[in-house]
Amino acid sequence: MNIAELKRALEQQGLSPARYSLDGSARTDQYVLRQVYGCWEVFYFDERGNENDNRWFDSESDACAYLLRLLEKERTYRSLYT
Repeated sequence: MNIAELKRALEQQGLSPARYSLDGSARTDQYVLRQVYGCWEVFYFDERGNENDNRWFDSESDACAYLLRLLEKERTYRSLYT
């Protein structure tokens, strides 16, 4: 899976684009996917400007798959409490 495929999967599942960034930009209260020196990083950028739960991957595919699973789990968790 690459970023374009991930974006399509997220859109198909109706996951809000406000919850994630696929271009490396970071806004508060969202998950970020970015490439850094040939590696891929996924983290949560909190309301205080902190990067949390950083995970590093050697491949774009692994990073995209991880972010997809993370956002799916979050949606399931949020739906249990709304």
